[in-house]
Amino acid sequence: MITNPKENRKNVHFVSAPPTEKIKDRALVFGTFDIIHPAHLRFLIEARLATKCKDCDLVVVLARDSSIERIKGRKPIFHETQRLRLISGLRIVDFARLGNEGENPFQVILEVEPDYIVLGYDQLIDEKPLQDFIKKHNLKISICRLPKYESGDLSSSSDVRERVLENWFVEKNNAAKE
Repeated sequence: MITNPKENRKNVHFVSAPPTEKIKDRALVFGTFDIIHPAHLRFLIEARLATKCKDCDLVVVLARDSSIERIKGRKPIFHETQRLRLISGLRIVDFARLGNEGENPFQVILEVEPDYIVLGYDQLIDEKPLQDFIKKHNLKISICRLPKYESGDLSSSSDVRERVLENWFVEKNNAAKE
């Protein structure tokens, strides 16, 4: 399911049907987007700019909960449908959808039909399997890798989690002293 928050803002969860045909070029990004923070926003902005395509649709493919558990060894804070709603609500995002579960993580590329794939600094360190998939399916897709974007002292979801825990412990200790 691809969502487009711009087509129907009245929909409670910003979910709408995908367009029946591809009208514009598409830039595709992948991510977990569990706890959205300023570095995520910068990544999405830079992903759109990296394509040098001013009128491209930005499509976000969110990692499934099962993929996050398998890769990161922990459950996400927000369930995949909650994360889909959150990312769909961002103005910079044109479409969002959940990734595919199973053996072939690149299958979603055939479904989305991107012209560009923009990778984060820590995503798919070995691009060869992606390049092989694109070549095997005779696709014309440009791949771009972005650098890490700092946003002050909270540049990752892990940083946000740590800050929340620190604040919670301080608050708990202060309450115990009273």
